[in-house]
Amino acid sequence: MKIEKIETNLKRNFYLHSSWVKPSFYDKKIETQVIRINPDISFQEILGFGGAFTESSCYLLHKMDSDLANQILDEYFSSEQLNYQFGRISIGSCDFSLNRYSYCNEKDLSDFSIQKDMKYIIPSIKSAQKRNPLLQLIASPWSPPAFMKSNHSLIGGGKLLPQYRKVWADYVVKFVHSYQKHHIPISYLTIQNEPEAKQIWESCLYSSDEEADLLKNYLFPTFKANHLSTHFLIWDHNKDRMLERCLETLIEHHAFNYTTGIAFHWYTGGHFESLERLHHFFPNLLLFHTEGCTGYSNFNPQDELANAEMYAYEIIENFNHGVNAFIDWNLVLDYKRWS
Repeated sequence: MKIEKIETNLKRNFYLHSSWVKPSFYDKKIETQVIRINPDISFQEILGFGGAFTESSCYLLHKMDSDLANQILDEYFSSEQLNYQFGRISIGSCDFSLNRYSYCNEKDLSDFSIQKDMKYIIPSIKSAQKRNPLLQLIASPWSPPAFMKSNHSLIGGGKLLPQYRKVWADYVVKFVHSYQKHHIPISYLTIQNEPEAKQIWESCLYSSDEEADLLKNYLFPTFKANHLSTHFLIWDHNKDRMLERCLETLIEHHAFNYTTGIAFHWYTGGHFESLERLHHFFPNLLLFHTEGCTGYSNFNPQDELANAEMYAYEIIENFNHGVNAFIDWNLVLDYKRWS
């Protein structure tokens, strides 16, 4: 068969099977300015964007001029502007809290209280809810109370002692119930923020086996017994170790049936192939970017445009490789104070 005939058949089949119509711009040599959309092909559902209600951010929203604070909240959460669908909060203090704290110090949890969050965090969330009543919260622990840990400290890593796993599950349930009383439901819970990072701030270490055990045998049944519908996300750390770790947790340690999705951070680079493979292996699990910012290690204070381009590339490629939601880190910070 002559080449001309092959080309003719290919063109005819393309027209017939794709309902393709030669666009008017084709002969004007401007096809690079066109976004092509094929409604017959669908990928993952995009659930939205969000940011973190750290105590530092909420403190600034409280202290700044009220008109400016309202403008910021409008720009983030109103349907006419960015329309953020998610907010992330820490269970107890984190590295962007004003000081270190837990919600109780007694081993029987008799003194449990979220009073510390009532000053800045909860009012800020309530203000965001006025803009978006359907706002979903993702909660992450940075550290259990010091008495539950092997190093007896909120900082410096350490591990959750085995004898406190059930107490810790009860603690987290109390946290969720306490927020519910203020009409703030916790939609998602990550098992631990950055479980492989021993930090000078609040941190706690978990192996894949320990994370799976805590989820399967303590958190999941305790939440179920308390009729809570919160969904669990594993990992919540950087993408460079994400694939191997999640395969261990989900398959080797049999945590798949207890997991709604996988959370991850940006700070070690793109690693988009890990996202793509996890999305391929587990197409029914959600992939949530739960933390990232250019201000950590990649930030160039002399080139804001480069920072924006770098961040935009990360966001776009995450979605191109199966991600469902992108949650930024601090909603607002006072850069002048630390410059």
